[in-house]
Amino acid sequence: MLPEKSAEEIVQENLEYTFFSWSVQAEVNPIPVVGGKGSYFWDANGKRYLDFASQLINLNIGHQHPKVIQAIKEQADKLCYAAPGMATDVRGELGKLLAEIAPGDLCKTFFALGGAEANENAIKFVRLYTGRHKIITRYRSYHGATAGAMTLSGDPRRLPVEPGIPGIVRVQDPYCYRCPFGWTPETCHRECITHVEQVIKFEGPENVAAIFLEGVTGTSGLIIPPDDYWPRMREIADKYGILLVSDEVMSGFGRTGEWFAVNNWGVVPD
Repeated sequence: MLPEKSAEEIVQENLEYTFFSWSVQAEVNPIPVVGGKGSYFWDANGKRYLDFASQLINLNIGHQHPKVIQAIKEQADKLCYAAPGMATDVRGELGKLLAEIAPGDLCKTFFALGGAEANENAIKFVRLYTGRHKIITRYRSYHGATAGAMTLSGDPRRLPVEPGIPGIVRVQDPYCYRCPFGWTPETCHRECITHVEQVIKFEGPENVAAIFLEGVTGTSGLIIPPDDYWPRMREIADKYGILLVSDEVMSGFGRTGEWFAVNNWGVVPD
């Protein structure tokens, strides 16, 4: 067994031999995490942190849950890896479980390595299915750090890596607190909705493959839309034969009180 390293040694090796995402490398000051339990994790100096972020918004049931650890051990003993073209019992079982909680009649899952890769494949799906190339997305949005997903994003971190992929058209957000159209909740005319349809008309509905939205905007501000926003997006998409995509990487799996954020508004995406 290798000897335990000090906090300084852990940080130094990470800085010297690895890159950190979305960071100025010379200014990174990472926490040397060595363990976790439940809603807490701790560093190499024994300092404990309450993990409000669930690391990358994915530890819904906390750190080191004993059932998760046991499942990992059992699967590692049985089979560590199978190629994507193979069928396995756990792949089919997980797909079936996801179908049971997915919105509406959505019943098939494409397994990817993370959110960005999932969105890259969603881009391909909607373009291949519709034969169209444009995708409507929002300025206050984040869909991942790969080339296509970053172009989908309105997040300003996309700017240094532009031009990105072609065909992405951005619209304003349903941001009631700081309305981009200058209204208050009392005077709102839902320009955040009619604006989307207007942009689709300008771009040519026959060219638009999908409207691509986060269930609830995450990284770009935790923006909760008005109650009629998602239902109206469904109506507009159906009107022009456009697919509706909900990126639930941050808002899905119970984080809004429903299995998926769109369930709060009774909407089934494509």
